[in-house]
Order: sequence, then structure tokens, then C-alpha cells
Amino acid sequence: MERYTQVKDGLLNSNHPIYKILSSNNAPVWWSNIKKDSSLYIEIRKQNYLDVYYRGGCVARIKYTRGNEFEIVSHPKYLGRFDKLNPSWYKRRIKDGNVVYEAIYQDSTAWLSSLEKLDQLKDNVASVYSGGNEGESTSEKYIQGELIIKYRNKYLDSEFAYRMFDGQRHTIRIDLIKIENGKFVFEELKRIKDGRLLTKDGEPKILTQMGNYEGFLKQNQEALTQYYRILYKTKKQLGLPVPPINNIDSVCVESKPTLLIFNNYETDGVRRNNRISSMEDILKKTNVSYKLISQI
Repeated sequence: MERYTQVKDGLLNSNHPIYKILSSNNAPVWWSNIKKDSSLYIEIRKQNYLDVYYRGGCVARIKYTRGNEFEIVSHPKYLGRFDKLNPSWYKRRIKDGNVVYEAIYQDSTAWLSSLEKLDQLKDNVASVYSGGNEGESTSEKYIQGELIIKYRNKYLDSEFAYRMFDGQRHTIRIDLIKIENGKFVFEELKRIKDGRLLTKDGEPKILTQMGNYEGFLKQNQEALTQYYRILYKTKKQLGLPVPPINNIDSVCVESKPTLLIFNNYETDGVRRNNRISSMEDILKKTNVSYKLISQI
């Protein structure tokens, strides 16, 4: 029988040098650039590194190394480096009998240090990854990013990832974490056309996904509560946006995740309306917590 992984203690250290330096008056210029850019959002990750996002795409990863230096890297394609045959940018290997090219993340300190280069980096992310507002073709990552930017007073974190089951490689990855009614609430985002929401045969895949998320959250309710209290305080220490809360130590994890469905249908129709009704009927019968929204 599969067992949910137990989240470890000590995943974040609010006294880590990276936070002390970035919250000081001697913080690097690139830190000021990304903090002041209202189109970007910054997430704190396990083991004390930072991810910088634009429209749901990871613009850069920031680490503080054992050599007491900052390491800032980005995917080569976001820096305009697409040639997969270049061994400095991509590593060639064989996987399941097929040739694959793994990205070698590139130093992007100069890109974050220049406002002009930073804008170019954001344009590249939008162009090759998340896109823009494209009606029914709008990407899930774009929607995710826009929700976080617009509702900074609600969302605390995104893309929480952890090994789901003991002894397996499967990773749980929950899209959004917000603070609502004194709870850390985990939200899984799906577009209305996502095939996992409804199927012609058998049980929709979303039910298994939400059930696993709930099992994981119940198993780790206390550990995740402590983790997110520390994350909140650390974001506040860095001067990053956080939801307004008088006493973060009173906020606990809600063990039941919420399915957030974005209805980006631009036209109505019998088939589309029937799809939504059937989908909602299944979610209600299986006691899945969900919200259906149609605008950001």
C-alpha cells in the first residue's frame, strides 16, 4: 500500500545568509530591479533558494553558495540560446532509447542587473513558454501568474513541490497557496477544457489527483503549517508582498485542497454547458471542494 511521504522539518532557515544579505542595505542591484518590477513575483523554495517568475514562467533561480557567492541562473532558451547541439547550453543523453537534450542553466546575473535586459528576458519567457492572454488558448501558467500578481493580498506561494509517496519518484506539485479565513489553502488550477476534468469512460483523473493531494495534506498538516509560517515571516523579512495577517502563528493548513477551474470559454453552447454541468455534478457527488471562475 502506498504511503504518503512525511515532510521533513528544517526545510527553511530564516537566518540563512541569503535572506540576511537581501534584506540589508547592501543588497545587489539585481535584487532591487526584480523587487521593483510589479510584473514579477518571487517565491521562496525549500533549502533556501529563490525562484523569480513572470507569467508563470521561472525567469531565474537565485542561490547563495557555500563559496559565499550568489548564483543566478536561467534556462538557456530564455536567454535566446536554442541550439541544442551546443554542449555549453544542452547536455545530450539517452533516455529510454531516445536522444534527449537537457538544459544547462546559464548565468543570468547581467540580465537581472540591467533593466533593459530584464525586459528582454521577460519577453523571451512569454514568447517561448507562457504566452499572453489568448482567449480560449490562454495557457494555465499565464492564468496562474496573473492571479498571483492581481491578488498579492491573498496568494502566498505557488508551485509547492514534494515527493508524494515513499520510495517513488512521483512529485506532488500544487499550483497555488493562499491565506483565507485563517487557513493556508492549497489550490489546484485547471482550465475548463482540461481533459482531466471530465472523461467519457471511467473516473476523471482529477478525482485521483485531488484525493492524493488531500491525503498528502492530512499526513503533513502540522509540518506544512510550520513550513508556511516560516515562509511567510521570511517573505516579510525580505520586503516581499504577503497577505495581511495580524498573527501568522494562528494560521494553519487546510487539509482539503480546492480545485480552481478557470472558465475561458468565449462562447456558450449546449455541448459546453452540458460539459460544465456534468463536471460540477461529479465534483459535488465526490465531495471535491471547487471554485469556477471566468475572469482574473
